Amino acid sequence: MKRKGNAAIILAVTFTVLLGFTALALDIGNVYINKVKLSNALDAAALSACLELPGNPSRAVEVAYEYLTKNGIDPSRASVYISNDNKRIEIDGNLDVKYFFAKAIGLKGTKVYANTKAAIGPVKSVKGGIRPFAVVAYDFSYGDRVILKEDAGDGYHGNYGVVALGGFGANVFRINALYGYSGKISVGDLIDTEPGNMAGVVNDIRNYINADPYTFQNFKRDSRRLWTLPLVNTLEVSGRKKVLVVGFAEFFVEDVQKKSGKAEITGRFIRYVRSGEIDFNLQDTGLYAAKLTR
Repeated sequence: MKRKGNAAIILAVTFTVLLGFTALALDIGNVYINKVKLSNALDAAALSACLELPGNPSRAVEVAYEYLTKNGIDPSRASVYISNDNKRIEIDGNLDVKYFFAKAIGLKGTKVYANTKAAIGPVKSVKGGIRPFAVVAYDFSYGDRVILKEDAGDGYHGNYGVVALGGFGANVFRINALYGYSGKISVGDLIDTEPGNMAGVVNDIRNYINADPYTFQNFKRDSRRLWTLPLVNTLEVSGRKKVLVVGFAEFFVEDVQKKSGKAEITGRFIRYVRSGEIDFNLQDTGLYAAKLTR
């Protein structure tokens, strides 16, 4: 009977210890889940905030806190920092995590921490959405008015700023002009110029653009007037020739005109963040992509 009593005591103690470890394991799992939640929320906030850089750092901070709130993180538990050049963001955050089962052994909870860093950098490659026009690389300033497609008066040996992306001819040009080329273009690629004024498609482009209500002073990211264009080393070539892609830029299309059967498209240069591959070693041409850097 004494041995049976001892065994019962040992079993009870063992069971209690196992129960304690099980409870602690469950609480540790909950801590891990909350840390992942915090980390993911910080990542999402940083990448979303990058869309406002480099031009509007104060709005970037606001967006970061807004996204933290949307993801269930109290913004008062986070700090957002923007670099002096307005191209990098860092966010620190913490959460209090309460224990549920480990309270039985005197443990109330713990605090989890997370940190994330993101940056914007020059776009090296763009996939999708590139318009079939090219602009010679230049040191643009925000708001500069730029001719994206020349009319017949300034064409160099038949070239007026149109490039062939994914094929040749007016039909391919029309699809790319309205909806953007679906393929990928990278800095260092050679692309073909597309000789001719391509004025026959201008009415479609103008109608598509004019259906957009935004102006340069007041536009949003969903504006169909925002065009991504390749920057090239030259357009002074005769007929269909290859030109070198040296960067990318974003323009707000302001005017589409057709004069005497010829077409001219003008826009304004903006600094803009979109999806794409980053190369921090490239020259800054005003079009950026964002990535986590931690």
